[in-house]
Amino acid sequence: MSLQAKAIYFNGIVQGVGFRPFVFKLAEEMGIKGWVNNSSHGVSIHAEGIKLDLFYDRLLKEAPPLAKIVTTRSVETEFENYATFEIVQSDAAQDADVLISPDVATCGDCLDDMADPENRHYQYPFTNCTNCGPRYTIIRDVPYDRAQTTMSDFSMCESCASEYKNPRDRRFHAQPVACGDCGPTLQLRDALGQLLPGIGMDQLAQGGILAVKGLGGFHLVCDARNAQAVRRLRERKERGAKPFAVMARTVERAREQVVLGAKAEELLRSLAAPIVVLERKLELTDSTGSLPEAIAPNISTLGIILPYTPLHHLLFAGPYDFLVMTSANLSGRPLIYTNDEAREGLKGIADYFLTHNRDIYHPCDDSVVQVIGDEAVFLRRARGYVPLPILMSSYQVKTPLLAVGGEMKNAFCLAFRQRAFVSQYLGDMEGYENLQRFHQELEAFQRVVNITPSALAYDQHPNYQLTRYALEQPWPKLPVQHHHAHLVSVLGEWDRTEPTLGVICDGTGLGEDHCIWGFEFLYGNASGYERKAHLEYLPLPGGDAGAKHPLRIAYAYLKTLLSEEVWLKTESLWTSLTVNERQILERQLETGFQVFQTSSAGRLFDAVSGLLGVCREVTYEGQAAIELESVAMRYGQQQRLKDNQENNKEDIKADIKRKENVVGLYPYEVRVENAEHIFGVGALFEALAQDLLHGISRGEIAYRFHQSIAQAIVDLAQRLRVETGPLVLSGGVFQNKLLTETVLKLCQNQGIKVLRSRMLPPGDGGLAFGQLLIANEVL
Repeated sequence: MSLQAKAIYFNGIVQGVGFRPFVFKLAEEMGIKGWVNNSSHGVSIHAEGIKLDLFYDRLLKEAPPLAKIVTTRSVETEFENYATFEIVQSDAAQDADVLISPDVATCGDCLDDMADPENRHYQYPFTNCTNCGPRYTIIRDVPYDRAQTTMSDFSMCESCASEYKNPRDRRFHAQPVACGDCGPTLQLRDALGQLLPGIGMDQLAQGGILAVKGLGGFHLVCDARNAQAVRRLRERKERGAKPFAVMARTVERAREQVVLGAKAEELLRSLAAPIVVLERKLELTDSTGSLPEAIAPNISTLGIILPYTPLHHLLFAGPYDFLVMTSANLSGRPLIYTNDEAREGLKGIADYFLTHNRDIYHPCDDSVVQVIGDEAVFLRRARGYVPLPILMSSYQVKTPLLAVGGEMKNAFCLAFRQRAFVSQYLGDMEGYENLQRFHQELEAFQRVVNITPSALAYDQHPNYQLTRYALEQPWPKLPVQHHHAHLVSVLGEWDRTEPTLGVICDGTGLGEDHCIWGFEFLYGNASGYERKAHLEYLPLPGGDAGAKHPLRIAYAYLKTLLSEEVWLKTESLWTSLTVNERQILERQLETGFQVFQTSSAGRLFDAVSGLLGVCREVTYEGQAAIELESVAMRYGQQQRLKDNQENNKEDIKADIKRKENVVGLYPYEVRVENAEHIFGVGALFEALAQDLLHGISRGEIAYRFHQSIAQAIVDLAQRLRVETGPLVLSGGVFQNKLLTETVLKLCQNQGIKVLRSRMLPPGDGGLAFGQLLIANEVL
């Protein structure tokens, strides 16, 4: 056979993941000559030899685990008679087209190095290799080389340089490679700035609160079993009742506290290492080892995360199995990620500061996921997943586009051709600092994904900060209806372009009629939509600000929906409202002053939560609905336990009767007005209030309410002739595990296929992708 020469190109996540040393070793094994390098388009190979087709096939089939090949090609080229195979210097170009890996949890090999007293990486808190460590959070520009990262300030020692240059070493061209002789260092200081020995284990064990600099920003950390420390952290951070995440030493320790299925365990152990929201074990109490209630007040779940950096593993040498690990941001402000900002902004919150001198270029929160219907659902998408692209085959983005996303839980999106990149979670855009962080990340993200937009999309709400930003830009632009964007975001994830029926349930979004929408049945695609059905309009005193007072919402809803005779019977339900509050509400309802008409699903759940006394003062977004779901979930768990016990008894009739009472649905109405189906809830609220007045437990009422809403969703979808589907479910309310799984079960029983978000959150964190695809049809 004659010698051949081929030019081979790989595009995707092929830099910083050990791809070049993999190519080098395979070439040596097969006797291939030539070279490989990183380019601004990925990895380029010049290969000379006999079995080049087999070489190419093995490159595809045996690629490193972190590599993600998106496009590839192999073409014949001029034979240059190379004597060896080498890894050559990277080249750079203006039109860079390369994907960057997300940050990756510490691998087993590096943990072994850290545990070996004879290894020079022993207990070094920044140990990494080509299979793990920081990526996105330290990169300034592409291609991904050390000079383009925040590790450029650290010159490698002779030993690290030797590993870095050795293609047979797993640290070959690992850009953050370092050791205790040449790399980043830790410093522990007290609140006065006094330098202290150690890394804070003793201080944590004694109840101290540490500000710890991590991969993407600072965490506030304390011993999760120390109830006083947890309470102090909550008070100092002014966090209200918002739950803390907990880092567990191991999966086995986590299993002591939560119900851990196979899918959730897979997520916990994954390279992305997200926070996984899990059900707390019902049988645990304070006396039997349960973590303090103050970690996650009034809810039935815990957010669990495993150690994902060398420093985390070192911290767990201390005498504790669980650490509170919460993002270090002041209320309503962005994540703190610089040492100076931490010392200033966390003064009075943290007792000690554990910092290091490797800069973070892209601040990035922990990702949060929950298993709903046997699938991972993002509640927050950030570290470990960004900047992975969404690859589209049915959509072609003709002009480089920016979609700025929503005002809440913001993430923006950049796209060109058949790739879309959604940024990490940036938070709510209400404050000045948050908007500054948006500007900062938008500029930096463009360099990483090599997309400079020339047109943009934004939410049509006129008062949003990002609407004002969009209107100031000189490019062509398109306002997009909020719920239309939710629908199209899911369609885009599934690469589907056909018009489809979607149920969009969330808290707020400005409708075409200037009312607040939020329980919508839309039929459409990126080209347009029709509103087919919605929750009946109800009065929301104070608009979005009124969401902080669920009982006031309930008062307005029931006052509007119930007859005078039934209303008078509910007098005892309003004793928590002051006389002044009731007078103001009555006056608002009479005059319509500061009362907004809404079809919001989020406010519907808030109203029930307030009415049942589950949550009457909201301290974080979604609290009332989350706590309502928890009450219902606990009731459902208790009923299943009772069912199991009843199955062992002979009184079958009593068992059947009890089950009928549990699953009985509240009545609701569906009427047609102006060719739209209207979901009426007057009868539902009347029956619910009667149950409450008759002493039915709030757990049972909450459970029946969830079941009833789920049934109504499927009922309306069938009335709209969804038949076998598909039916899109989107919007933040579908982060409610009980509601969503009930809808999924009902759809399965009816043979209806369901499409849900897979790569993005169903809430506003996925909004920008839908905005962008809609704008792509017009701009």
